[in-house]
Amino acid sequence: MHAEKFRPSSIPHFSAAVGGAGKFFRSCLHIEFIDDVPVYKAYLVRNPKSPDARNLREALEYLLRERSATVADWYELTRVNFWRDDLLYAYLQELYDYFYGERTEPPESPDDVPPLGYGV
Repeated sequence: MHAEKFRPSSIPHFSAAVGGAGKFFRSCLHIEFIDDVPVYKAYLVRNPKSPDARNLREALEYLLRERSATVADWYELTRVNFWRDDLLYAYLQELYDYFYGERTEPPESPDDVPPLGYGV
């Protein structure tokens, strides 16, 4: 349980006019577009020094380091349900590794149904 309420504005570059991480999270990782992650990676690969690439990297590093968002916060932001915080952060780590590391395959989107034992 987190002591403070999650504020998306605490994420670096969340509201930046150019390369805003919030725009990426709200649109590219929205439930309707989450499976299009390879398209976004192609853009970042072609534009590695762009504000988009830099700002997203710093925003993901912040989220992975601070782990300040809960699955409820993430759902509010993207309409994607990860069911448990550990599944959310595993996805974000895989996304980071896919965009900026050695991962060659995009992360798998979360299931629409809760994992076995959810809510027990």
